[in-house]
Amino acid sequence: MNAMTRPERLKLNPRLLFWAKTLNEVKALNAVVALFYLSRGVTIEQIFYFSIVWSLTEIIFEIPTGFLADKFGRKAMMILGGVLQVLSFAATFFAHGFLQFIGVFILMALAYACFSGTEEALLYDSLKELNQEHTMTKENGRLHAARSLAKIFIPALGAFVARDLLDWQFNILIAVNVVMAMAALVIMFFFKEPRHFEDVAAYEIGIFRESIRTIRAEPFLFRAAMNKLLIFIGSLIVWRAYQPYFSAHSMSSIWLIAYYIICHIIIFSGHWNVSIIVKKIGAPRLMTWTILGTIVSLAAAYFSVAKWLIFLSLLLPLIFEGVREPVFSHSINRLIHSRSRATTLSNLNLLQSIFEIPLMAAAGLLVRWRLEYTFLLAAALCLAVLLFFPIRVRDLAEPAVREELEVG
Repeated sequence: MNAMTRPERLKLNPRLLFWAKTLNEVKALNAVVALFYLSRGVTIEQIFYFSIVWSLTEIIFEIPTGFLADKFGRKAMMILGGVLQVLSFAATFFAHGFLQFIGVFILMALAYACFSGTEEALLYDSLKELNQEHTMTKENGRLHAARSLAKIFIPALGAFVARDLLDWQFNILIAVNVVMAMAALVIMFFFKEPRHFEDVAAYEIGIFRESIRTIRAEPFLFRAAMNKLLIFIGSLIVWRAYQPYFSAHSMSSIWLIAYYIICHIIIFSGHWNVSIIVKKIGAPRLMTWTILGTIVSLAAAYFSVAKWLIFLSLLLPLIFEGVREPVFSHSINRLIHSRSRATTLSNLNLLQSIFEIPLMAAAGLLVRWRLEYTFLLAAALCLAVLLFFPIRVRDLAEPAVREELEVG
């Protein structure tokens, strides 16, 4: 049998990325992860502070990993991230208390920094070499959909397995995470490194500067990044709070199972069909409607006492944030040079980490008074996006069309 040609191997990259992402995102513990932390001697306030540890780690390593991905290859960086992912899950078996979990979160954040920007860069450059970059919205939507595919049922099943919140039940779920991460790591070895179209090694010193110039030359990149990151932080606050909030309202594991299944079925469907949704609704309208829906939902969560309304109002913010992501990725990728794509995306992601530190610290302090106050903080972030960082029609147009609109 003849060996596969380079184009044939490049065509496999989107599919391999999809399955590696799917396995890495199984995270069987997630549906009860906050309750797991509480059972291991961590307080609700400290759960929010874990996000600060994550962000500080990203600030230190986000740019270097993007730089190394541009210099040594996207495949090598993703394999390193896969190794760190396995180690972080394995360390979770033994962690107990806030300080030990800090080590786990540092490993997880390092793994994420290796993947951040690198996945999209590998996908986009693969498509570009095949002259198929016009399919980036569809393929990237499917890559994002991979995050939800395994989460539809496995974490929900995990909530059933750990229904008594016993340590041996949690350890079963951790073991599932380790096995799935190892399978994802094996898949990464079959990636074909795409061409970057320029000699990165010859310009390694200028890559970082070029990425900064790209961001400065395109004000939309900064505004889009702020639009994305503030909504993401708002959804992260909801993510950290909803499990303890369900528990405080005597909502059983059945509610957690339903939450996970419904949330990720809808997000998966939205990502898989993102190009169809954008054509029918329009990207700017989609951005605005999801923010408005999030604000209304969070307000309802603050005032609700009925279990079904609490469930729905804390479900919608995560769904809305999830379906917005692929639209941003496609728009930003079109404005970035191949040579510095991973570095530039890392710089934009770095902004998220910088803003997460004070905002998650504020959420942790609010928990001291009342858990519901975190929902008001998340709603305030969404309102700030509408007022100061809106996405307009000309922002999502092709560069040449956007210039005409600016002149007009």
